[in-house]
Amino acid sequence: MDDKNEISDAKGYHKSLFTANNPDMVAQHFYEQGKADAMKESMARTKNVDMAPRGTHEQVTASNGWTVKAVNGKDVSQFKVKIRK
Repeated sequence: MDDKNEISDAKGYHKSLFTANNPDMVAQHFYEQGKADAMKESMARTKNVDMAPRGTHEQVTASNGWTVKAVNGKDVSQFKVKIRK
């Protein structure tokens, strides 16, 4: 109210009047919003998919005795194959 007893913020007045007349409805709204936020946060933390890029193994030995190494290079001309017995 201003000095002429007129409402200066009608929107805020009606908002506060609604809140005062319907406290259970407003409380229920914020309760549900809190549950939804907690569920969204919980789902983000429990995601079991690892989004990190897959690393390469430096050296792997197969059961038959073969040894395999990861080869770095951008094109085929840089690859070299060595067979050792």
